[in-house]
Amino acid sequence: MISIRKATKTDIPLIIKGIIAIETNPISQSDTYSNIFGTDSLTTKEYLNQFFLDDENFDTELSLNSYTIAEVDGKPAGCCALIFTDSNYYQNKSELFPIHLKGEHLQSFINKVKGLPETKSYSENKYLIQYVFVDDHFRGKGIAEFLLNHIITQVENQANEIYIDVLENSPHLIQYYSKFGFSEYKIMDIDTPENMIYPCIKKVILRKVFKN
Repeated sequence: MISIRKATKTDIPLIIKGIIAIETNPISQSDTYSNIFGTDSLTTKEYLNQFFLDDENFDTELSLNSYTIAEVDGKPAGCCALIFTDSNYYQNKSELFPIHLKGEHLQSFINKVKGLPETKSYSENKYLIQYVFVDDHFRGKGIAEFLLNHIITQVENQANEIYIDVLENSPHLIQYYSKFGFSEYKIMDIDTPENMIYPCIKKVILRKVFKN
C-alpha cells in the first residue's frame, strides 16, 4: 500500500539520491551541483546533506520542508518537492550557499552563475514541482503518479495553475506529464555550450491550468 507523508531528516539520503540521479548527465556522468560548485561527487553530497540539515533553511528545492515522501508498506520509496518561487524563495536560496559552501566552492558557484542565462522572468511566482524521484527498488508500482496527484490536488485549492520543468532531452517525461494535464508553457536556455553545467542546455516548462 502507498502512503504519503512530509519528509523528515531520515529521508535526506533518499532525497539526495534523487537529486543527484536527476541532475546527472548520462554521457559525462557529471552532475549539476558538482559542476557549479567545482567539487567532486562526494563533496557535493556532503554539501547537499548540510543544506537539508539546516534547520533555518526553508521553502526551496534544497529544503527538507518542501518534500513529500511516498512510502510502500512503510518503506520510503519516492519523493518530490513543491516550491513557490516568490521573493522569499529567491532570498532563502541566495542565503543558503554563502553559509555552507567553502571559499573556493562558493567562488566557483558565483563565477559559473554569472555565465548562465537569465531564467527568473519565466519561473518566478509559480507553484513548481521539482525532483520527482522513485527509488529503483520500487519502480512500476504507480508511486510517481500517486505523488503527483497528491501534489496537484494540494495546489488546486490554492492556485489557478501549477508547473513542472523537464529537460528538453527527456521527451518521454514530457509525454508522461501530459497524462496529468501538463502542456508546454516555455522553452528556456539554462546553459551555454561554453559554460556547460546542466545535463541539457534547454529546459521545457510545463503548465497545468485548473478549471474554475
